[in-house]
Amino acid sequence: MPTWETLGPVKLAQADALAALADLSPETIDALIIDPPYCAGGFTEGGRTAAKGMGVTGFDWFQGDNMTTPGLVWLLRNVAIEAHRVLADRGSLLVFCDWRMVPMLAPALESSGLRWRNMVVWDKQSPGQGFGGFRAQHEIILHFVKGAAARLTFGVGNVIAAKRVTPKYKNHPTEKPGDVLTALIRATTPEGGTVADVFCGGGSLGAAAIATGRRAILSDASATHVASARGRLAFDPTRLYES
Repeated sequence: MPTWETLGPVKLAQADALAALADLSPETIDALIIDPPYCAGGFTEGGRTAAKGMGVTGFDWFQGDNMTTPGLVWLLRNVAIEAHRVLADRGSLLVFCDWRMVPMLAPALESSGLRWRNMVVWDKQSPGQGFGGFRAQHEIILHFVKGAAARLTFGVGNVIAAKRVTPKYKNHPTEKPGDVLTALIRATTPEGGTVADVFCGGGSLGAAAIATGRRAILSDASATHVASARGRLAFDPTRLYES
């Protein structure tokens, strides 16, 4: 079972996502907000499983897009099943994903018994790299709810505009900006509530929870990422959102 350490209002562990969720008590989480591997770097399975990373090394799980679509669907459906158990009534599951994976992931997550309520768009405010055509400027966040309706606590549009985290401030290669995370937290959890992230990377959700007066439960399978999150949260969790 995971060994949890306490860093102020944050609990942190190195653990497989499903093992971490299995260790949580029923109906104790207000929102599970996760940024799992996208596994969408190619339009074919061969493209996704090619041996390529994201410009980083030393991870002890898998790099980049090296998981197949069936593998990701299996993993996240089981995460959603556990989410149904640990979420409080009207609690939310929010899943960052690539637009190419929405047709596969949305029905798999919905089959857990959670209701698919919305699709939130993170507008990065500037297009990504490339030449000509339609360059990527957004990412998708799928919103599922336990029960008939979400317990929404703060009004937020389903398009959230926020610049990317600049490289010198990144604690993780795919770190999401604080403005996006705090908007999601405020919309779905009460003050003093609890959020969780079992793909926590560099701990940005924990920092956003602290900044908004919430508690957080974080885990990651990678010892590298957990050490990074520990350093960030133990040193100065409020220094997060420079861009």
